[in-house]
Amino acid sequence: MSQLQKPQTLRGKTAWWAAVAVVFIVAVLAFLILVKPAPPNAPQAGETPAAQPSEGCNVPEGDTSSKPAMPEDLRWEAKDGWTWPVSDTYGPTQTKNGFGVCFARSPLGAALTAVSMNAAGNLINAREAGEIYAIPSIGRDVLLKDTPDQAGRTTPVTYSGFIVDSFSEDEAAITLVSATAASPSGYAGLPLTFKWVDGDWKLKILDDGSTFVGQPPVPVKGGFVEWSASNGL
Repeated sequence: MSQLQKPQTLRGKTAWWAAVAVVFIVAVLAFLILVKPAPPNAPQAGETPAAQPSEGCNVPEGDTSSKPAMPEDLRWEAKDGWTWPVSDTYGPTQTKNGFGVCFARSPLGAALTAVSMNAAGNLINAREAGEIYAIPSIGRDVLLKDTPDQAGRTTPVTYSGFIVDSFSEDEAAITLVSATAASPSGYAGLPLTFKWVDGDWKLKILDDGSTFVGQPPVPVKGGFVEWSASNGL
């Protein structure tokens, strides 16, 4: 079971949580797709397109467990101080206007989508990243209204790993984990939900333009799958 420090166990640490929010939102959530959690009573995103068969990607699923092993061809892309994991086998296996697309229909594929999406929003164009990676919906329209039509260009993020919160062939709930000195555990988590649409993973956005309800979790070492040759779990 994933090890997390729940926000409710951190009462009395308001100053710390504010610091984490600033670091996490400014550094990790550079384009507005990841700006804020929705309140507990926020409406869910509107109806989304039904999942369709893959069209031209032909990416193997690979390991579909909650603790997938890292592929042998996992490597790190680097640009302008940013580094993020990619796999020639599990994704991205194609590009669209410079953005990595076509990922494996598995937890690993969804996690690789998450890091590629975030890195691309910072390095290429935040608005276009939202248009490419998010499911068309009311929430996406709200999000893109305030998303800059330029690269995010924040301080580079250290992508540490991910947590598989749930998975089915049509939906993957992933917590993207990054390192931050502002957290007592040294890590911050960003919950994201991806739907399988038109042969690839697309981000689900709530009607208010956010991506999750409540406050982000605080992962701890050993409680997530690390981006490494072996996940060590």
